[in-house]
Amino acid sequence: MQIVLHYLELSLFFRDQSSSVQTPLPVTVEKLSGVWHCTPRYVKLIVRKLCDLNWIDWQAGKGRGHSSVLTMQKDADELLQEVARSKVEQGEVKEAMNLMSRFGTAVVKKRFMEWLSQGMGFSTKTVSDRLQDTLRLPVYRAIYTLDPANVYYAFDCHMTSQIFNTLVEYDHASKTIVPCMAHSWEVSQDAREWIFHLKKGILFHHERELTAHDVVYSLNRFRLNPKRYPASWMFQDVEQLEAIDPKTVRIHLQKPNYFFLRFLCAVYASIVPEEIAQKEGTDFSKQPIGTGSFRLVQRDDGICILEAFSSHFRGRPLLDRVEVLILPEMDEGCLKEPDWTSVRTSHGDTSIHSAELADDWCGSETVESCSTLLVFNQWKSGPQNHRGFREALHHILDRRQMIEDLQDNLMLPYPAKGSRTPLSESEPVTEDGLPDIDALLASSGYQGEPFHLTTNTQCQPEAEWIQQRCQSFGIHVVIQVDNAIHAPIHSAYDARLFGFVSNMDDESLLEAYQQENYLLPAFDEEMKTTVNELVQSIMRDPNEREQKRKLADLEEHIRETHSILFLVCKKSSASYHKSVRGVTINSYGWIDFHKIWFQPQALRST
Repeated sequence: MQIVLHYLELSLFFRDQSSSVQTPLPVTVEKLSGVWHCTPRYVKLIVRKLCDLNWIDWQAGKGRGHSSVLTMQKDADELLQEVARSKVEQGEVKEAMNLMSRFGTAVVKKRFMEWLSQGMGFSTKTVSDRLQDTLRLPVYRAIYTLDPANVYYAFDCHMTSQIFNTLVEYDHASKTIVPCMAHSWEVSQDAREWIFHLKKGILFHHERELTAHDVVYSLNRFRLNPKRYPASWMFQDVEQLEAIDPKTVRIHLQKPNYFFLRFLCAVYASIVPEEIAQKEGTDFSKQPIGTGSFRLVQRDDGICILEAFSSHFRGRPLLDRVEVLILPEMDEGCLKEPDWTSVRTSHGDTSIHSAELADDWCGSETVESCSTLLVFNQWKSGPQNHRGFREALHHILDRRQMIEDLQDNLMLPYPAKGSRTPLSESEPVTEDGLPDIDALLASSGYQGEPFHLTTNTQCQPEAEWIQQRCQSFGIHVVIQVDNAIHAPIHSAYDARLFGFVSNMDDESLLEAYQQENYLLPAFDEEMKTTVNELVQSIMRDPNEREQKRKLADLEEHIRETHSILFLVCKKSSASYHKSVRGVTINSYGWIDFHKIWFQPQALRST
């Protein structure tokens, strides 16, 4: 590979002097030392290697200091294409993209992206005398962690849910909790003692059978290390975990918790193998082992590869392999639409317009998925800590105008009334008649100082819209793009703009208001106390109707104080060719890999 880099560097250096190979170029050893950043002695070794490969012709100059003549014999663009494609096939996607970024011309990059686009979607090939069905898809975001106890972003949660399982699962269709690793459970009348009976024969990916001790260890991670895991609040009531026998777990709570079973459905509560997760010298977040329907075979900055786990206790997935190409620094428009047998999802950053679908496509599914929230930092002194300033922004930020202006950047958006509630068409976004914005700003003490807004790359278009909108009202917004998971309290930002992915159930709403890396860090002590008291009351209430009423009261309090501005709700959709079966979108807005299968006969009949 090093000799390839030397040749590409040489070609790049002479690009302006030579438009093709076979052009004699005068050069000195000293000049090549600057090109390759090495000693003259090493230059001669490189030249000799390139000559042996017949990539260059070299005619040494006569006498010390005289120019030699170098003639490039190999087309550097073809070499770059060849090497970059080979890198992708070997799973070294980031290296391939770096090579293209450094050495590729616009024409070469376009040609490479066309080749890469052709490889997206479903493919079937023979591997070791067996047909292998593979789904390859591009994702324009990084994977931060695959340790279920620490996941934060929706895509990390989705990938982790393919690798791990939980004791129980929440069925969104029936809105009930169903068995998973536990085939049954018992709960005391006061909702404090829970006993779970594990299925027999559940294997981890390294072929060891699951035991009750793995369950105890997995949940104890939260109980014993509450500051290390943001989701520890879900398990704050756990007083004792006990493996009664290899297949039975008893959990004793300090207080009644009528949401506890729902919390055990969350991806955070995935069960991990004790001896692997605590093994020194390994990074479990990068080399996870679970019981899920897919096992991780490769993960680096450029690609994540999953393969079907044949011994999965619910049966082997129908899909053999999933290859996720991670392209966070690329423009989403660089790749053409994947092969028409592929599944496309708007959460996968591919535009979908159902009306444009051909007869060969099976339409689309749509689910609620994400809301954009503007959260004010109440720990920092400034106008954002004044209700008047926040109310002014509430009226300035016309949600329907935002949607109209950003239609191409948002996924099927609707104005938001709450963190998971769209505004009805008939309901006004603001009060009838715009209030006196200048008076509200003056009441807050705002005098034109910069308003520091931090956001992530996914919400950057909305942040820039807010910046322009506020400018017309005399508010100077400064944007900082920061993808850090944990936003520090007392930091320099005045507000955070980010997307909250909701599972459309009460658990996800409690998560938003309790987890230390969501909304809670922005609230001051008074607001934090109010929120915590309401959440505690909700979890202790056995009456489901009262739980929902209190949740509604919580969000109403947030709206009244304008502590959070709910901007837009977004939806995620999928469309798929009729040859692709079993397509469902999970609660994270992504395709569930376990259920997909490919029917080539349907493809041939078109």
